[in-house]
Amino acid sequence: MHLFENQAGLSISTEKLQVVDLEFKNNRFELVNVAEAFFSEPIDFEKDKETKISALLQGAYDEIQLTKTIESNSISVALPLNLFKIVHLPYDNTLLHEDLIREFKWELSVLYPFITTEDLVIQYIEVDKNNIINYNSVLVYAISRKYLRIVDNFCKNNSLKLKFIDNSHVAAQRALTISKQFDYSGINLSIYYGCKFLSILLMIGVKPIYTKLIPVTNAGDIPEIIEREFGNDNFAFIKRNMINEAFICGDELTDLSVKKLSETTGLNFILFNPFERIKINPQLYNNRCFTEKFNSFASSAGIAYRVA
Repeated sequence: MHLFENQAGLSISTEKLQVVDLEFKNNRFELVNVAEAFFSEPIDFEKDKETKISALLQGAYDEIQLTKTIESNSISVALPLNLFKIVHLPYDNTLLHEDLIREFKWELSVLYPFITTEDLVIQYIEVDKNNIINYNSVLVYAISRKYLRIVDNFCKNNSLKLKFIDNSHVAAQRALTISKQFDYSGINLSIYYGCKFLSILLMIGVKPIYTKLIPVTNAGDIPEIIEREFGNDNFAFIKRNMINEAFICGDELTDLSVKKLSETTGLNFILFNPFERIKINPQLYNNRCFTEKFNSFASSAGIAYRVA
């Protein structure tokens, strides 16, 4: 009996649905499809009714299925950055899980007084005291149950088994950490751009230690935003020369824009390929999403790779 099964990763943004499909055969995963479909109109997650969001998702999924049927009925989903409230907090590691959740909801109610914290689902990453941040802290990701319900109903309507739901940048990190260029011992900086938001993540090896979410008017502003962050008091604990590797992924990114980012910040940003370590079905070499837009599929690839 196989421990693994065919599995696919879906990444949802305001404008499109992206799919990475993996087939498990001969005791290894093989990449068999990389595809995307744009919604008939952009999704406004705050204003649109659940029925409308579900219909737009279904239309894009059906379009992808018409081109090539998704092999897997086991699905994991990456959701857009702007659906999450993300905070970095100090915490008491002696508290029980339930007490921590209550504490995080209270902190979120102070920071976001107009949201109903009881409706939030919370995931958190513990950050032990280290040589960069000298206190125990936690990265908190909170999302409304509404969006999880939409994903769950979508999967049920398509006879799909839902395994995991995650933030698009956190999902992309799973693809990044198997990159040939990733430094497992040093400090890595990762940035993700999508849905007019920029997510910044600092890691010691694979362990996240700091995160920040910044609204962005257009992708051309990213170099100045990153440069400004290095002068921000909240970011003062990290110096440029402490960063071993810097990575970027997401939408609207080109080699030219990444070159400008590197020149502005003095860091050599890498537009990494999330598929470089997986077996490839030869048919994909005629697939433009795979050959030209690979970096934008980092979150759908990362969530597809997740097995636990």
